[in-house]
Amino acid sequence: MRRSYRVLAQVVGAAMLAGVSGCVMQTKEHPRGFPEAASVETSAPASPTTASPGPGALTDARARSALLRQDDLGGAWAGTQGAATWRDGLLKGRTDPPECQELLDAVYAEDLLGEPKGGTAVTGFDDDEYGAQLRYHVGAYDRAQVDARLDHFRQLVNGCGEFTITGAQGQEYAAQVTPVDLPGGIGDARQGLRLIVSGDIDGGDGGDGALTLDLATVRVGDTAVLLTHGGLYGIDDTATREAARAGVERLRQVLDEKERKKRAKGMVTSPSAGE
Repeated sequence: MRRSYRVLAQVVGAAMLAGVSGCVMQTKEHPRGFPEAASVETSAPASPTTASPGPGALTDARARSALLRQDDLGGAWAGTQGAATWRDGLLKGRTDPPECQELLDAVYAEDLLGEPKGGTAVTGFDDDEYGAQLRYHVGAYDRAQVDARLDHFRQLVNGCGEFTITGAQGQEYAAQVTPVDLPGGIGDARQGLRLIVSGDIDGGDGGDGALTLDLATVRVGDTAVLLTHGGLYGIDDTATREAARAGVERLRQVLDEKERKKRAKGMVTSPSAGE
């Protein structure tokens, strides 16, 4: 049975960033978040400073084919309905020491992979059961750069177990970071973390609460996926792992199909080449 929930996400930013207290009570609606994932199966162009992808590289079209789909997540999920403000209200802030600030900034910007080197695509979903959201990004990257960044963020996670976030209006929130174990055998390198931000998240009109946010990154060859899964009323602990597994499986299917077509093309053209 699905449980109803209040959509606090729409008012958190107003209460925190503008200093306006109050809470809008709603039920049976999707919370809104992750502005970049406002429409399903959108894609972003590769950085203009990077070279154009070669004939065998992951293009934008192939990246879109590798995106998660609603059927991969279960009946409680649907395409995202828009943007929320809780990400700005709870993740955009100041903290010490510097390495924890770096980690917080990376989580806020969802920048654990660096600049893509080829095709890229992103999609987002809302969870009608928990009121959570999931954003899924896939793209072509430099594998050495991704591995170096994963190692670096692993060190940050280990060194920033607990810290305090000071928000734009001076509010203080307790932050806790813990590793998240991803399924073994998926991808060539992986890193997962969970960030819990707790405190007076609704501007003094309802007591303390907490944002739970999982981030999972998996590299597959020269491609990688970044998954974020968060909500103000808790999240399904299994959804992050299962979404990561399903996403990597779909990405491998796209990459395998690319290789099959490449080999088939070579078999067709090779006889004429020898004539």
